[in-house]
Amino acid sequence: MKKRIEWIDLCKIITMIIVCYDHTIQSIAPDEALKNSFFIGTISFHMPLFMILSGYFINPKRMRTDKITTSCFSKFKHLMVPAFSWYIIQCCLFREIPEVKASLESYWFLSCLFFCFCILAIITKITTNNLIVFTVACIITYFTPYCYFVKINFLMPFLAIGYWLNKHNKYLTWQLVLPILMIYIILYQHWTFEDSVYITPIRFHKFSSIIPISHIAIFRFAIAVTGSLSIIYGCILITKYFKNNILIKKLIHYGKYTLCIYTIHFIFIKLIKDFFNKHLWNNDYPLILFSILISTLIVILSLSIASLLRYNHYTKKNSTRRLLKYNKYETYI
Repeated sequence: MKKRIEWIDLCKIITMIIVCYDHTIQSIAPDEALKNSFFIGTISFHMPLFMILSGYFINPKRMRTDKITTSCFSKFKHLMVPAFSWYIIQCCLFREIPEVKASLESYWFLSCLFFCFCILAIITKITTNNLIVFTVACIITYFTPYCYFVKINFLMPFLAIGYWLNKHNKYLTWQLVLPILMIYIILYQHWTFEDSVYITPIRFHKFSSIIPISHIAIFRFAIAVTGSLSIIYGCILITKYFKNNILIKKLIHYGKYTLCIYTIHFIFIKLIKDFFNKHLWNNDYPLILFSILISTLIVILSLSIASLLRYNHYTKKNSTRRLLKYNKYETYI
């Protein structure tokens, strides 16, 4: 069994906590969330960062030697089966009728990662040159039709960056990352929620929109890359100098379970959203502190449910255990 890379696990759990916080504050008070500087800042990079980490663990040799159908089917089992399964569980819990589109939308990142991986598998069969792989990925970004619940044309280049970074991580030095961090800080000063892909999606296949949207897409790409690389290098430094710290050890350990947290936490997010749709947020309470407490609780509950099902006598030998198996390094989030 391969030894786990500690900075990767730390990076995953920190990013997953950020995602839970962002989903929580959006569910409690959507309008107030748009005024929260931490929320606005983190949405600029958190999903691209997960995509970069996913690309980092794609095995180039296996990509070249395995059949495309074999590679894609393997990723379908690891990504889409948990997504569909937990969507069905959600439907049962909330008495909803399952729909294919809704299932892709609920776990859109896993759907996007699967389709991006399939595209990358095809590209790497054509060329092994990482620069060409990235260039083709960017071209695909320009001309893939926009689809809200997949977002291939936003995240595809970041998977290619992670794929490239796997063989060139020696360039991640403080001499490079310090200027990158400075660039991110400068870009952040001009970043707004309206610049995000959720508000201004990429629709380059409509040629009339290429010029108006291009500068936003470039800006969005730049802030996502600089933010992601800054977090990655920060985690490398933390695991280098503070890995014996009890809190850091715990975070690194739980970094193995981010796929479990991601799939399970949506159940709690939906509960919160339904509650606050009926009871509007009272501004008398500190929203940020409340969101931090609730999101922390969601992470703990998600981990507890995952552990309970993984080690329960009745579930540990069936498909439920497979759905909750922690991420191997060919996996993703």
